[in-house]
Amino acid sequence: MSNEKMISTIILTNGHEERLKSSIDSIINQDYPNKELIIVSTKSSEVLGECETNPMIKIHIKPELSGSKVRNFALNQAEGEYIFFIDPQDTLSNDQSLSQLYKDMEDNDSNFLATAFITLKDGVFYFGEPHEDVNSITTDDYWFYFVKLREMRPIYGKLFGRELLNNLNVDIKSDQQFVKYLIMNAKNPIFDKKESGKYVWFDTGKRQSLDLDRNAIPMPKYLSDLSIEKNDIDECINIAICIDDNYCQHINPMVYSIEKNTRERVRIHIVYYKLKAKSLENIIKLSELLTNVELKLCKVREYQYDWLSKFKENDLPTEAYFRLLLPELLPDVKRILYLDVDMLVLDSLGKLYRTDLGNNILGVVRDFPFTNDKNSWSYFLLGEFGNRYFNSGMLLMDLVAMRENNIVSRFTEFILKTSQHYLLGDQDAFNIFFFYNVKILEDKYNYIAENQKILQKTNLEVVVMHYCGYSNPKPWLTYNDRSEYVQPAIRLYRKYQRKINKLISNDPKVLLVVQENRYNLNQVIESIDYQNYGNYEVAFIPLKENSNAEILKKDYPQITIIKSRNDLKRMVESADYLYYMKNTSYFSEWDAISKLVDSAIEKAADYIIASHQVFSMKHSNYQVQHESKKLIDISDRALEDLIIEKPVIFTQNEGFLVRKEILRKSNSSISRDMPDATMHSRIFNNAERKYLYDRLLWIKVDFEN
Repeated sequence: MSNEKMISTIILTNGHEERLKSSIDSIINQDYPNKELIIVSTKSSEVLGECETNPMIKIHIKPELSGSKVRNFALNQAEGEYIFFIDPQDTLSNDQSLSQLYKDMEDNDSNFLATAFITLKDGVFYFGEPHEDVNSITTDDYWFYFVKLREMRPIYGKLFGRELLNNLNVDIKSDQQFVKYLIMNAKNPIFDKKESGKYVWFDTGKRQSLDLDRNAIPMPKYLSDLSIEKNDIDECINIAICIDDNYCQHINPMVYSIEKNTRERVRIHIVYYKLKAKSLENIIKLSELLTNVELKLCKVREYQYDWLSKFKENDLPTEAYFRLLLPELLPDVKRILYLDVDMLVLDSLGKLYRTDLGNNILGVVRDFPFTNDKNSWSYFLLGEFGNRYFNSGMLLMDLVAMRENNIVSRFTEFILKTSQHYLLGDQDAFNIFFFYNVKILEDKYNYIAENQKILQKTNLEVVVMHYCGYSNPKPWLTYNDRSEYVQPAIRLYRKYQRKINKLISNDPKVLLVVQENRYNLNQVIESIDYQNYGNYEVAFIPLKENSNAEILKKDYPQITIIKSRNDLKRMVESADYLYYMKNTSYFSEWDAISKLVDSAIEKAADYIIASHQVFSMKHSNYQVQHESKKLIDISDRALEDLIIEKPVIFTQNEGFLVRKEILRKSNSSISRDMPDATMHSRIFNNAERKYLYDRLLWIKVDFEN
């Protein structure tokens, strides 16, 4: 290492710190050959006196200097081409630290390096996760580093080129501002994580806090050059939703709610990249039912999809980022209302769509579950402005201003450079990039279902209900939180779902016969309520004594309480298929009925039985059998043989879908008095085309074993 550039290490001290000698020794013992140590102290001391004879060390006693003045004085004394600060209470982790830092900076063609710290607290070393790389710091993401990494905030542990000081023509008071200056003027600045850090920070209660000074390091104005002119708004309300095949199966309730509750003409742009024929067929069927709403398909191009796929944040599918492209994808639209799929529109959208945005790009609503909690991510990210953190599930976007200001290119480049810092995907990006250019709207325009639980108040008098929150209240999932405040909103969504699915489908009618039990009844009914099948009825057979049927019907009005044998007979006669749910069994998938009926139609089957899991209450575990997810023809098999081969499936008098004609043929009307084995045997033996759907579509709860 004979040609290495000189590194000037600087210690700013009062001369009497407890670890000052260790700090000095850790520099003296470095194997880096070309170095000097500059010590500026307010007082002399025995430790400093011992260093006076070392030609590598230059000591300056300056009691009159403090703050930024002592830092600036020290910088003026440095002769090295590189400068490194170390706090008098800290040390370097080993004798090779400076050599390694120098090499990492040279290898990355950089003249600024910040290093990860090893923290010593209460006698214990805390190491970061081991890494074998360094991260670049850009003008787009330096702010994230300051927010998330305390190592970025002090001047200590920074190695930088002396030439960066040549343009320093202002007196920078704060060390955090000084570090920011270095980063903003550096060539390829980097954060070094290799080997879990080379700088040892001694963390004690007496030390000054390393909290971020948000006045010194405010959020950057990424759109400081924004130019917005007042433009006309489209006569038609333009809405955008972004989907893939998974999301497409959930769009019907939201679209139907817009049709029913918005009085003005609406055009919904369905943004997608690839969709299967089944998804496109659903969109066509849905479109045929709408009178006030027009559906328009908008395809993302290959190069656009490839670009979005580069983002480092991997928890979200690429489709979640399609909304970033709306100004380009919809060149003739002046304003767009972007909506997430997991929403219901419960009132007209006209007033929202025509909101005056002033000189802002976006109209947004605060994300109340975050802004209500000062310990949440929003306050960590935005500090005192955490109460402005908004939910990106509803965005009122000025597309004209976005096109005129080249927002798509600038925003996607920003995300490409910063996505590794996000907790909540592009929602964080929207909050940071557009922070100074959003208008906060009333909560009713993006009312998060979880608000009801937090406020302990059901609120269905909103414009847009958004089914998101900590407890994940997606209406197509079983909601086990049991919040009495959120459940009404979920049931309202499912009411819309049943209505539109019944209108859109010509599916056979399925009668679900449910026997009341004393154990798992709510979960059984909940698993029916969230089914996406469009044409089913529920025949509920109550207990003879102490029944909860009438109470249950208040929450689930779609069930019919069976009061006599004739009531059940009439319902059976009006159905095409029957599915029997006994005791404590419940569906484990939201499309279980759809899967069974589709399979029955595909195979012209009289009888289809599905595999299932068993949950033991005694042992609190699941008995999960292997599933092939295949339809297996068992038409030529004897029930006795199947019971021996697969007793868990075929000894249950439930979990099967059977055509009504088979019931009539077997003279097996449903009766609670008929033995299970007799009933199942008659149905099975009278069916000709029989299949096993080897998929775990339902769960049986075992309260006994």
